[in-house]
Amino acid sequence: MTVLRGMGALLLPVCGWLAGNAVEEKDIGHLTALEQTIRLLQRLRQEIQFRRADLQQLFYQLRQEEVFSLSGGSFRTMPAPAALSQPEKQCFAECMSGLGKSTAEQECQRLDYYIARFTGGLQQAQQFARARAGLPRRLGLAAGTVLALMIL
Repeated sequence: MTVLRGMGALLLPVCGWLAGNAVEEKDIGHLTALEQTIRLLQRLRQEIQFRRADLQQLFYQLRQEEVFSLSGGSFRTMPAPAALSQPEKQCFAECMSGLGKSTAEQECQRLDYYIARFTGGLQQAQQFARARAGLPRRLGLAAGTVLALMIL
């Protein structure tokens, strides 16, 4: 057995572990994006309901606070967080594009609806993450070990 084959065999399980870790990090990023989206919608609802804030001024205020990572020129043109799934991105775009087109009470009802949708998505994503906790790392390690054994 050459040294190069031995080193390659040792690195494969490590690479498998790291690949599994990357999958788990993606899941954590998705959960974080959902939580931040819910907090943003709750904050918008609160500002609209109690202060009847102007949306453009509120956008710039929230951008300056740096609590939420807001991009674009307004809520309507703001892109969805990249970690959201495609249906969640569409839901986010739907929600944001409709802001400012109705009365404050109607806006609060719309925001309640979208908060409930994203909360449901968050609960499903959390259940999914709990069900497979640690599994991607173990599978990656196992796959890397099998490949290492094949090399040897």
